Amino acid sequence: MNPAPASGGATTSSSSTYGMTPEQASKNFDVLRREATKLERHLEDRVARYQQLAQRLTVDNNSSTSDNDPLGQQSSLMIDSGGSSSSYSTNPSQTNKSNLDEEEATLSKDIHRTMSTMTELINTKMAPAAERTGRSQHLLLVKRYREILFDCGADFNKTSAAVARRREAKELFRGATAGNGGGGGGANPEMEQLLRERNAIDNSMKSANSVLNQAASVRTELRSQGASLRGVGGTMAAIAGNIPGLNGLIDKIRKKRQQDDRVVSGVVAACILFTLWYLFG
Repeated sequence: MNPAPASGGATTSSSSTYGMTPEQASKNFDVLRREATKLERHLEDRVARYQQLAQRLTVDNNSSTSDNDPLGQQSSLMIDSGGSSSSYSTNPSQTNKSNLDEEEATLSKDIHRTMSTMTELINTKMAPAAERTGRSQHLLLVKRYREILFDCGADFNKTSAAVARRREAKELFRGATAGNGGGGGGANPEMEQLLRERNAIDNSMKSANSVLNQAASVRTELRSQGASLRGVGGTMAAIAGNIPGLNGLIDKIRKKRQQDDRVVSGVVAACILFTLWYLFG
């Protein structure tokens, strides 16, 4: 197993770079960039190997379940032709499983060490050097290395969690098989603890699903109420839009009444004048 590349080529402290000219700061950043590229390639290679190893562990875990089956154990008996004696054959899967576990632990430590080294290099050396150079492409490179580190860390954490779940499932299956084959003997405390934790997780998931269903129903009700309020708002807007029309109608009625009053007043005045002219004319 190759060790992670050392960061000795970029061990210059940040305090010694103060007072550098832009050209010197740019050269210092190039040195740090080459070191970060080495760490990046090393980390990506180790994460890819860890994912392949996780797939191999999955295959071995699936095959090991048949070893716990009593029928599978009977198939490992080597019966002599005379039928007088029998012996168990050696199972190489256990040795292979142990080697895979050791390789997984070694890869995990190497990945953690590389991620720690790369994080320290980016945060304590590259980022200040990029700020001192004042070049936007250097800042973008620092951002890119941080994104690569985040993506590799996320892939590694996801794969590591999957491996841990497979191990727990295997331990549960092994404990259940041992408990069933014990002939009513004492139960395995570790298996009981894992079963209790699994039941607690199942209950938590059921509670969470219930809360989510309630939240979904509340959201549906709120949406229906919002639609109703929007309908009421539209009705009020239509009424407010019709109010100017009503005002105009009232104004027209008032003007028509004034015109009628003037006509009646004119007719009455004409009649009075005609009567006076007829009587005294």
